[in-house]
Amino acid sequence: MIAAMQIAHQSATLMSRLFGMPMPVRSHVTRRFSATVRKGATTAIPFPPGRVTLHCRKGEAWITHDGDPRDVLLHADESYTADNPRRMTVHALKTDCFFDVQVEDAAGVVLQDPAH
Repeated sequence: MIAAMQIAHQSATLMSRLFGMPMPVRSHVTRRFSATVRKGATTAIPFPPGRVTLHCRKGEAWITHDGDPRDVLLHADESYTADNPRRMTVHALKTDCFFDVQVEDAAGVVLQDPAH
């Protein structure tokens, strides 16, 4: 499957070079992972490229970003989409905090030519 995708990308890149066609656009990709922050503990989330959303599944979390004076309080069954590309800090308040982190790559990113 991956080999077929690489061949398709190489073919599209060749067509782009030969005929002056625009480079292909990467499809939209969403990644998710789960995390737990123990009561009273703090964890830092380095900010990956793309749009990051935290979905609080259980507990309460206090969220802040480096250099940003705003604070966000997130309760169970609430979500927060970060609008600041700096490192995010999550602190579990009264109980352990369970959350999902969703990262969506920016749609419309042009694929890079592997030859360069």
